Amino acid sequence: MNEGSKLEEIVNAVEPLVVGRMMLDVGTGFGTVMSRLLKHPEYEVVTVDPEAWVFDKAEKEYADDVSSGRLRLVRADAEDLPFRSRTFDTSLAVCSLHHLQDPLKGLLEMERVTSGRVIVCDWDTGSSGFHNPHSPEHLGRNKKAILSHAGMNGYQIQENGTWFMAYR
Repeated sequence: MNEGSKLEEIVNAVEPLVVGRMMLDVGTGFGTVMSRLLKHPEYEVVTVDPEAWVFDKAEKEYADDVSSGRLRLVRADAEDLPFRSRTFDTSLAVCSLHHLQDPLKGLLEMERVTSGRVIVCDWDTGSSGFHNPHSPEHLGRNKKAILSHAGMNGYQIQENGTWFMAYR
């Protein structure tokens, strides 16, 4: 799949929306969002993913940040985040909620643990087969769940062709 340049476009759109010092990156994946957040020395970053393999590279590449506590790698499901309410200033899920059984539950958990900005970006149906292997139907269900909740809860919504964003 050809997601690299499009993912950079998404992260570039998200980065100016980040507020505060404590960041939650939901869905570590290949570490694109985590890496960008760590370029800001004032940020403390917690990244969560249910799959331990994603942390192997990060533990090596960001060993100093991990040992200082500036970066925490947490194996957890987004639908049941192991953090107290209002722990983070900004929570981000970039191209990750479509992997969940219940993307709305993941978004609600992000809202619970965040005192400031919640940002969700994900693939739209037009990206199917090009930027990701998921079907248009799968991506459409994910988008509908997220944007329906977002529209009723004060989020700003942007549709960008192959991806969409909701933030508040």
